[in-house]
Amino acid sequence: MSGTTSSDTPEVEGKRPSKRRRVLGKVVPIVFYVLLVVFLVLYVRSVDWSQLADVEWNWGWVAVATVISVGFRYWGVGIWFYLLRRLGATGLKGSGVTLTYVYAKSWMGRYIPGAATWIIGKVYFASKHGVSKARLGVSGLLEGALQIAATLALALVLLLVDPRTHDLDPWLIALMVAAFVGCVVCLIPQVFVFLIGLALRILRRKPLEDDVRPSLGTVLGGAGLYVAGAILSGSAYYFITLAVYPSLKGTDAAFVIGAASMASAISMLAVFAPGGLGVREGVQALLLSLVMPPSIALVVVVVTRVWSLAVDALFLLCAAVPTWFRRRTPTDDASVVHDGAHAA
Repeated sequence: MSGTTSSDTPEVEGKRPSKRRRVLGKVVPIVFYVLLVVFLVLYVRSVDWSQLADVEWNWGWVAVATVISVGFRYWGVGIWFYLLRRLGATGLKGSGVTLTYVYAKSWMGRYIPGAATWIIGKVYFASKHGVSKARLGVSGLLEGALQIAATLALALVLLLVDPRTHDLDPWLIALMVAAFVGCVVCLIPQVFVFLIGLALRILRRKPLEDDVRPSLGTVLGGAGLYVAGAILSGSAYYFITLAVYPSLKGTDAAFVIGAASMASAISMLAVFAPGGLGVREGVQALLLSLVMPPSIALVVVVVTRVWSLAVDALFLLCAAVPTWFRRRTPTDDASVVHDGAHAA
């Protein structure tokens, strides 16, 4: 039997969807886009643009950082596909253009308060193309936990070996370690499945079927991919920092990557802040001030906030363009992109 409920199955040709489903199909995307626009406007308005007035850019390093950062986002798409396949989804071949655009749209959902928006966006939009909601939900939760754990692991290794971090408040370091340990515990397959099962019981939903449960190999494989992704993302932040502060030493690269990774992980844990706004900047400024003047660190924080939003917009554009010029083919049909539950 499939691990998919009837709600995960694409509409059968000739069978009209219920009125409620048709209404939701129109309302949900509108709400998503309206909220996204509202919080993007608030995000942009929160930027202290005066900090950028006297910045002298090294556009070569900006270009390098941007290419690496866009590459990191496509790396995330690859991890998403890896997890979906490991969870039993098939029929994804040929749907890369469509689902990459789905991922890019959902990625922008991080600017809406509530970490679940990113996951819910992928579940809603990808399910329209026939991918199982059960697998999308599990893969999304697994993605989030893996990304936080892997990024925290890299940050702790790079920061704690540097004597400069020994000047930080011991409670802050203890909090970092505790967050990492908590993520690792949650990623133990038995614990992960238990927590999802508990949530499903609270929501009065059907329990997960065995074929939708992640194995230890899936968790370890995803963790390894996300560690590589964290190095990629951190490298981009190093180069954008170098573009603003050319006096930054090459020997400080590991520290800056660690600082960016820690700020990213903590901001993902701060589910109340759109895009980690305020939290990411606070952690980043605190750590960067150990390798550069505090005034320069504040400028770097503002620059990386604006640059990161620009990269997200560029990623969305890069993902959208192929869908504009792609002719409708059989693989664009929702009935073709399916998982193992529909293959029979």
